[in-house]
Amino acid sequence: MKHRLHEDFASLSRLLSVLLGFASLMLFADGIYMPLKALGFSLYRHELDAFATFLDQVVPLLPALLLLGALWQGRRLFRQLSVGDPLSPQAAAGVRCTGEWIISAAVTGLFIGEMFSGAPGWALLAGLGAIGMALCSLAGVLDHAAAIKADFDQIV
Repeated sequence: MKHRLHEDFASLSRLLSVLLGFASLMLFADGIYMPLKALGFSLYRHELDAFATFLDQVVPLLPALLLLGALWQGRRLFRQLSVGDPLSPQAAAGVRCTGEWIISAAVTGLFIGEMFSGAPGWALLAGLGAIGMALCSLAGVLDHAAAIKADFDQIV
């Protein structure tokens, strides 16, 4: 049973690695490459507003970058779980960190969406926030489970 669980965690880690690579490539290709190219041309022509224009195009991508951070942390968590104990303080810290990345993406999306487009997409951001808070709550449960397991191991 434990071997099967470790295999499942390893499989999830590989899946998140593929998703992270694909999402990073898509974000760079669709969102960052052209503004970087335009910034280079503008700086070459000594245009003074080049950096401000670059920021106007790239700042709205900050929530997506934070979600990439959540994918990276999730991949790291599943990699750790594939070789370690799921009921450990390290696992709880990894789950909590993943939840915090997701919450920060939701909050950042709220502010950036309000600033740049006026419509932040409340349903998506509420869903992301709920998922992040659920992961943080799960981390608390894992902390308690790890403490109970440690107490049980000391008794036995």
